[in-house]
Amino acid sequence: MPSSDKTKEILEQILAQLHQKQAKRHVIEGKSYLIAQNNQFLGNITSNLYDSNSILNKYGTYGSKYSPTSIFNKYSEYGSKYGVYSINNPYCSRPPKLFIKGNFLGYVSVNKYINNRIPTNGFLYTLENKIDSLLEGKIFESESHARQIRHESYIEAADGTFLGKLTPNKYDIESIFNKYGPYGNQFSQFSILNKFSTYGGNQFSPLSPYNQFSSTPPKLFIKGEFVAYLTTNPVLLPSVHPDKLFEWAEENISRYV
Repeated sequence: MPSSDKTKEILEQILAQLHQKQAKRHVIEGKSYLIAQNNQFLGNITSNLYDSNSILNKYGTYGSKYSPTSIFNKYSEYGSKYGVYSINNPYCSRPPKLFIKGNFLGYVSVNKYINNRIPTNGFLYTLENKIDSLLEGKIFESESHARQIRHESYIEAADGTFLGKLTPNKYDIESIFNKYGPYGNQFSQFSILNKFSTYGGNQFSPLSPYNQFSSTPPKLFIKGEFVAYLTTNPVLLPSVHPDKLFEWAEENISRYV
């Protein structure tokens, strides 16, 4: 009957459209990319530097440090230390999501409280130096390794926890000189200035610089190289007394490192 033929035709059209949508979805799901939590696309993860949508294309929308949709733009909401969706904001609760071959891998963030977190430095190091490993879903999880490669100056606890940059810049959110940052705030659990924290003034903690009997105090790195222990233990050398750390840092670390 004509009516049944028409119904069949409509159903076939609906099915065709559904298959087309599913096909497009599979194409998207099969790609590797970074996307913000406001659904702003942030670039393809690809070894093809000429891909206009590549996150590594320095002249493209997602790789240029001047683009508002680039994580490399220090002033964008995706790359700024204060951006709502930024990989560099230690207080960001909605960092970008990383997908590899269509599979969700984790959230790229410096915020240590994010579940399924991929450390920003580890992600950037792998992206820029080991992209083949990244495309296989392998990331250098060690922030320490990434910071060493980047020749940063910082403090690291014996358990691998980052305890802040040594840069004498009170405006750097990661610096121990920033009294409002997570590493310079005397109330932060990751600050050596917290008198009660595991990494601070708790003299019974094996990770504390103030435990004079500890053999596992924090380490100091300058431009990626280990230079001294931060400790009151007279046996461990070379060492810097925690009470003299700020004075030592001002004398040894460039303000703009």
